[in-house]
Amino acid sequence: PLHAHLKKYDIRFFHFSYRWMNCLLMREVSLPLIIRVWDTYIAESDGFKVFHIYVCAAMLVKFSKDLLALEEFQDLIVFLQNLPTKDWTEKDIETLLAQAYVYKYQFEGAENHLH
Repeated sequence: PLHAHLKKYDIRFFHFSYRWMNCLLMREVSLPLIIRVWDTYIAESDGFKVFHIYVCAAMLVKFSKDLLALEEFQDLIVFLQNLPTKDWTEKDIETLLAQAYVYKYQFEGAENHLH
């Protein structure tokens, strides 16, 4: 449903994911929390290259209800570029990372995986 919703409003992943990929989510969460995320990336083989994609997917799913409620291109872009993570705690990041692990183990052997 989320992909169809974004497509309906002509939201392309490069509109928001370019920053997520290049800044490694540093602009999306506070420094202490991003250090926790990067620690996980370092512990994973190909963490920055591969696991980061699962974290971004988990981020999209985390906010999917909010995104589905928005019905304007501008509102969607602003939300995706200013995620409401200001008050996140370590528990929120741990939950996000746990969900990213679920996606990794669920999809890493799938056909067309990360292609």
